[in-house]
Amino acid sequence: MTEFVMPAFDPALLPPSVRFGLSDTLPWLGRMRAANPVLRDPFGMHHVFTHAEVQKALGDPGTFSSDPSHVMPQAAAELSAGMLAVMDPPAHTKVRRIASAAFTPKRVKDLNERIDAIAEELLDAATEDEFDFVTSFSQYLPLVVVSELLGIPRADLPQFLGWTEQLLQVTVPNPNDAAEMDAALQAALFGPLVQMQQYMAGLCAELRANPRDGFISDLLQAEVDGERLADHEAVNLAIQLLQAGHITSASVLANSVLKLAENPVIEARLRADPSLIPAAVDEVLRFTPPVPRLQRFTTTDTELGGVQIPAKSMVFLSLLSANHDEAEFTDPDTFDIDRGASRNLTFGHGIHYCFGAALAKTEARLGLAALLRRFSSIEVVTDEPVEFYESELFTPKSVRVRVKRA
Repeated sequence: MTEFVMPAFDPALLPPSVRFGLSDTLPWLGRMRAANPVLRDPFGMHHVFTHAEVQKALGDPGTFSSDPSHVMPQAAAELSAGMLAVMDPPAHTKVRRIASAAFTPKRVKDLNERIDAIAEELLDAATEDEFDFVTSFSQYLPLVVVSELLGIPRADLPQFLGWTEQLLQVTVPNPNDAAEMDAALQAALFGPLVQMQQYMAGLCAELRANPRDGFISDLLQAEVDGERLADHEAVNLAIQLLQAGHITSASVLANSVLKLAENPVIEARLRADPSLIPAAVDEVLRFTPPVPRLQRFTTTDTELGGVQIPAKSMVFLSLLSANHDEAEFTDPDTFDIDRGASRNLTFGHGIHYCFGAALAKTEARLGLAALLRRFSSIEVVTDEPVEFYESELFTPKSVRVRVKRA
């Protein structure tokens, strides 16, 4: 086998590690926006850094497709068949319309009391004055909420946490390296995504045979223009909602605690006026998007930011960079809950705006409100630096906190 050799590349163009946060990454992204707003790397992949160009690509799904089969092996693409995030119209349009008929704004609103109750239950269990916020609260609150929504028994939640841990280790392979692509495919074929699919397939089969109240039963029965979801579409949509309603919310809650610890004046304002909490959640989403970048795949030769991009290219759209673009946000590297950050691109733009965004924001908002009610002080223990996963998700592995009860 021929040994793979890393192509020559200017080290200044390589992104810094995010293992201990964004202190090096944010200045690097600023330099990229200024000098290389659309950068082609040695592997032929393109990286897009400015808000305007990221938004343009997100708004043109015909050219910048979400379907990985354009560049990846068909077997890999089939693993995610039916997931809204990797579908193009017209299939995307059908699945989204049917899903929207089952996952209504009223359903999310009706969860508010249950989210509050679960938050209180988890905080009751956190009896020590010092504990790991991630494993005690931020991981479990959204997972319990979405598992109840989907009808997953609480006894099975440790299994889902294990799968989530594996997913957080996943990185995107270089499509020009056959060995790396094959390893990634094998990991996917026998990894957490397939195990989740098998679990959810069994649950969907049970609910199709014996419908009961709940989102998945409604999803399986919902139809638009006489069409219903196929089993694999229902399975993958449920998994996508599980991931959006769990991993995204868990990241936002953990990152909220970190940002408030860095900004005690803002924390005091939220305690004095809880109506500011939604704006704070929007700013956390802007500042530290749980998914820092999205993948797209060009269907034809195109141009973006003055750079020619061939058909069948992999394009990475940096949501983190777009959310810190000086052309869109004044003083973007400052955490400011008064800026009106709801126009951030964290949940995407256009037809692929995140299906679970409303649920993720509701969980984060109510979870943060419960924390500020229960604890008069939340101090992040700084004996060791907070460590983040170096993956396609930006979330801390652990956040130890010391609290005083209200």
